[in-house]
Amino acid sequence: MSIALSHIAIACPQIHLVAEKLKALALKVEHEHLVPTEKVKVAMLPIAVSPKVCIELLEPSASDSPISKFLEKKPQGGIHHLSFEVKNLESWKNQLEKAGVTVLPPGIRRAARGKALFIHPNSMGGVLVELEEIEDS
Repeated sequence: MSIALSHIAIACPQIHLVAEKLKALALKVEHEHLVPTEKVKVAMLPIAVSPKVCIELLEPSASDSPISKFLEKKPQGGIHHLSFEVKNLESWKNQLEKAGVTVLPPGIRRAARGKALFIHPNSMGGVLVELEEIEDS
């Protein structure tokens, strides 16, 4: 048996506002439709999938960890962030800042599989987004 990621759903009060922000990540709405049975409007934004895609489980290793703070608000846990693999992270950082997207301090940092930066949730419709440049090992 195998399992494959189908989609990541983000609830938002107005699709067009979030879709506009996601353009800074080169993500564009492919199509929109209504799902009457669920009483929702849906916009689909296709993404390429990295061959290194995985599910990352996060457990705090110190009380001042960002994950500790997250778990204070959501003791049962939950989706913390979306991560997208990119090449040339520095170029992405410059592009995002030019688009008015807030990159969280300290900007580019060491990460689990290489380097990463995080985008403030206010810039991405309430979702914390990570851009990750994976180093080959």
